[in-house]
Amino acid sequence: MSKTTVASTGIDLSDNFAFTGTVSGAGTLVKTGALTSTSDAGSYSLDGCFNSTYLNYFVTFKYATASDSNHCYLRFRTGGSTNTVSKYQNYTLFGDNGSNTGANVNSYSDHAQLGYDLEATDTKAIQGFMYVFSPYSTTYLTNATPHYNAITQAGNRRMYFGGVQFDDTTSFDGFQLTPNTGNGSLCDLQCWGIKE
Repeated sequence: MSKTTVASTGIDLSDNFAFTGTVSGAGTLVKTGALTSTSDAGSYSLDGCFNSTYLNYFVTFKYATASDSNHCYLRFRTGGSTNTVSKYQNYTLFGDNGSNTGANVNSYSDHAQLGYDLEATDTKAIQGFMYVFSPYSTTYLTNATPHYNAITQAGNRRMYFGGVQFDDTTSFDGFQLTPNTGNGSLCDLQCWGIKE
């Protein structure tokens, strides 16, 4: 195989290129599910997005609550049913523009908490992404690493990052976002399988 050296000025990526051969190790995201709603609802569920084809997933989410000061809960689902067994763990750190820092801590609860004291305005929805590891597996625990931004009811802009774990090897094929009480008002869920 011959080796080609690229000049220090690089390659003009606005040009078109033809390629023959195989690229390995680059990874690929494959869309496995999506849900978008602007209607008030007690929960928003994305079913069938986790399967045996992919071990791990990348998820983006946007969620707004219909009432000030509500929380956003994450729950996993199997066969159209939400799992509310008290095996959810989460620890999520936050900091905000009011110099406040803290953590959401949930131990052996029926949900993982993604945000609390949220502003009830669609344009100020909680937005972020998470990697979900091994949700369909019955060998490994399901874990997620969320990273997201939110605005509190008091107007503070918060940035969160942390971890979620379901402490059992239950196989999940979907997930749900829901408020602690009342309704959500907006939801946009996008899920991709990570091709290894």
